[in-house]
Amino acid sequence: MKGKRERILFHADDYGASPEISRQILSCCQKGALDSLSVLPNSPHLKTCMDMLGPYRRRLKISVHLNLAEGPSAADAQEIPLLTDERGMLSISFLKLLLLSFTGKRKELKHQLKTEMRAQLVRMLPYVETFRLDSHQHYHMIPVVLESILEAAGDLHREITFLRIPAEPVLPFLRHPSLYTTYRPVNMIKQAVLKVLYGMDRKLLAPYRKKSAVFFGILLSGRMDLERVGKLLPAFWKIAEKKGMPLEVLCHPGGTADADTLMDPANRDCAAFYTSPGRKAERRMLMGIEKRLL
Repeated sequence: MKGKRERILFHADDYGASPEISRQILSCCQKGALDSLSVLPNSPHLKTCMDMLGPYRRRLKISVHLNLAEGPSAADAQEIPLLTDERGMLSISFLKLLLLSFTGKRKELKHQLKTEMRAQLVRMLPYVETFRLDSHQHYHMIPVVLESILEAAGDLHREITFLRIPAEPVLPFLRHPSLYTTYRPVNMIKQAVLKVLYGMDRKLLAPYRKKSAVFFGILLSGRMDLERVGKLLPAFWKIAEKKGMPLEVLCHPGGTADADTLMDPANRDCAAFYTSPGRKAERRMLMGIEKRLL
């Protein structure tokens, strides 16, 4: 894999979830392989975290991590009741949103989604000239969400230069039987669901195929440690090389020991993720993976 490094993007999600999480992500740029990161635009800490990012702007690609899963809404919560709870926090689950999009509420749902997505994109306008887009927990693969995002971006007249398409190849995982027992069933389900949604999104995604990358980061989501990533990376690179595309390797290296510092400490699922030991393992992966590439 020597000489291929410039075509691999080691990427961190969740920048802005808290200042501590953001500092840990930036440490992976200082001493590790981090090439790009995604910013949570609805973060109460957005300005603080973007100021921290200043010295790294030339080294890192910056994406907008559109978020419907946690934290305060960027739009007025009263305008988007389908997406928020009584506290004004974004709280709709991936499954609930997907199912709701097939009901008679789809038109109103799309209106509220576009309102929130536009508000989040507007918050990022001072920091980015074009839009590199993805989403927290891959909500943008739900067709009605993707439609809303693309329309909101179009209204703001900013070019979309990158759009994550998390349709993860399966073959690299099948070639390593020794890892089979380490794959979490919930991630297998996520991988399958995202593949189905990718099929539903094909027409919408067609203009962005050349503005995306081969994706690695679903089946090992939350557990992208050095040993497993090191074993699987060569096979993913071969797929990307054959397609003439870059490879995006997703990880979540930012963690915290104090859930009270998060955007919504009451969101237990997100708090459990940010406080998991997996965050340290993924930081270690980014710190050590360069040696595996030589």
